[in-house]
Amino acid sequence: MEKRDKKNDGQDEQVISDLSAILANDSVSEHTIRVDQENPNLVMKVQVKQLSFLDMQEAIKSFIGITASGEVEINLAGYWRYMYENCIVSTTPATNTTQLIGLNQFVGSQLAAILPQPQDLIAGPLEDGNSE
Repeated sequence: MEKRDKKNDGQDEQVISDLSAILANDSVSEHTIRVDQENPNLVMKVQVKQLSFLDMQEAIKSFIGITASGEVEINLAGYWRYMYENCIVSTTPATNTTQLIGLNQFVGSQLAAILPQPQDLIAGPLEDGNSE
């Protein structure tokens, strides 16, 4: 059974011919972050890929757990580790995950600002679905 948008009712509908526009893994953006509070000219380049819908679901599993007694546990360190491993394509200067995890508070907060936020992952995938 085909679902149709009630607002459009199929009028002027166009099927896309190029999937590259909707594939998340093809989208990489470069960001420049500050690495020194005193000197704004000292920077690091970070290439970040867009997460796919399923990547977002995996990210949620990386930081939210349910105990045997039914309590929800949140592990933000697990979340950021997942983001560093799965969102960051490369950096200049080159770093590995172990080095990224060891970044000081200032640089870590700059890096966190360019990555998807935990609250966005929880709200987005659960609210953006089709509500029909």
